[in-house]
Amino acid sequence: MPKSHHKSEKIIFSTFLLIFAIYSGIFIYKTSFVIEGERYFSLFDDAMVSMRYARNLAEGNGLVMNPGERVEGITNPLWTFWMAAAHFLPVPLSKISLIIQITAAVCLLLNLVFVRKIALFLSGNNPNVSLAAVILTAFNLPLVNWSLQGMEVSVLTLLISCIVWLLVRPDRQDKIPLEVYILLGIGTLIRIDMAVPFLVVWFLLLVSNTGDLRRKHILYGGIVFAVFLGGQTVLRLLYYGDIFPNTYYLKMTGYPFILRLGRGFIVWLKFVWRMNPIFFIVPVLTVIYTRARDIVIPAVIIAFQMLYSIYVGGDAWDDWGGSNRYIAIVMPQFFILLALGLSKACGLIEKKFPQSKSTHSKGLTYTALRDFLF
Repeated sequence: MPKSHHKSEKIIFSTFLLIFAIYSGIFIYKTSFVIEGERYFSLFDDAMVSMRYARNLAEGNGLVMNPGERVEGITNPLWTFWMAAAHFLPVPLSKISLIIQITAAVCLLLNLVFVRKIALFLSGNNPNVSLAAVILTAFNLPLVNWSLQGMEVSVLTLLISCIVWLLVRPDRQDKIPLEVYILLGIGTLIRIDMAVPFLVVWFLLLVSNTGDLRRKHILYGGIVFAVFLGGQTVLRLLYYGDIFPNTYYLKMTGYPFILRLGRGFIVWLKFVWRMNPIFFIVPVLTVIYTRARDIVIPAVIIAFQMLYSIYVGGDAWDDWGGSNRYIAIVMPQFFILLALGLSKACGLIEKKFPQSKSTHSKGLTYTALRDFLF
């Protein structure tokens, strides 16, 4: 990328970050309300359940919904601990949720930084691809809504983008990416089903290495997985008397497996159809056409996260706004591959049908089409 183009791209991106920050502020303000002259900030239904656990923890009643009743009705312990910490800040009760919403907005802003880095690297420093991926990510309503309404989606999305960047960054070396394993382990503390991306990334690192390096991946990955997953399971058993949260039994038991799987597949098909099937074909063709390791990494993470959503039967709010909470955390990676695929498609069309005099006379060229899309 020429220096002038690089400078322009950075200016545009910085300006866009400011626009997104303002947009997030407006979004948060619009979800607040006034009672008897005082403005209250509130979160989504499930997030407020976590907030109740957090308040009881901060007040010394334990990590419980109701004092004296040890039932684990949350699946996001580390996020709930942050909510509990917010209760010690010198802000009124009506503004504690605002702290969580601001945290989410910061995570979304940082996520855009990683989206830009990944898109630039995978596209060979194509500023059009990076800006398209950033814009699509920033204004993806499900991602913005789940995040700014207080769910742990924002920090998990940032975590996934950070991990992908650490795996594909140009200065990586053939060594054990211990920081990746640590981040994945922390992710399971934020939400237990981050074990799925953990296992996926671990598998990718195992198959992409051989010999002594593979054995080290087995060792380090296994130790981190055992410490974080095993550790929290032991603590859960000691504190709540069960190895699974109550939400596991509500979602995964008492309903036939085939019916749950069928529902998950149907809601996934609806999600694909509403978003436009072509948008899903493009990333798939991009992976098949390029077969580059760095592109396969986010693609496999996306695929398994969608499979997980199908396996658990989807979410409770699949009919609203597009991607559910499970899929929303990998949508930035999806948009990167989509932008990259559309850019490559425009390049192939340009080579297949070179510009001609007749094309110019109509006032439309394939270059113009490419420039319009990117």
